[in-house]
Amino acid sequence: MARNPSAAKPRNTPAQMQILRDEAIRSIGEMEEAILTTRNQLKVMETVMRRGRKMLESGRSASEVASVNHAAEARAATSEIIRRVQGARHRAQQAQFKLAAAEGATMAEIARGWGVSRQLVSRMVKEPMPRRRKG
Repeated sequence: MARNPSAAKPRNTPAQMQILRDEAIRSIGEMEEAILTTRNQLKVMETVMRRGRKMLESGRSASEVASVNHAAEARAATSEIIRRVQGARHRAQQAQFKLAAAEGATMAEIARGWGVSRQLVSRMVKEPMPRRRKG
């Protein structure tokens, strides 16, 4: 339930509200893309792990398995994708927190809805939007 905005707090213009809404929508789309990429990379990692387990079961050495299976590359790619998901998640949450606050929700209401602390919501609403990664 949103509270009535206080008279002391300046109201956002319709144009500002649309910018906040567009950013929330865009950041959720970015999160969806990051989730899809993560799902695909996790499938790759599953294959690498399955192949590695079978190679070990057949008696091959762990060093050979890591080299033949390109484990270092798969691990690095997975780590990078997880970092991207974390960034996308932060931007999506922040955009939605900012929009909800602009719509009149209190920090406590937003926090309850997301299952996070009021302090986290307050900090994220106050901080500038992070720069997006290109590419």
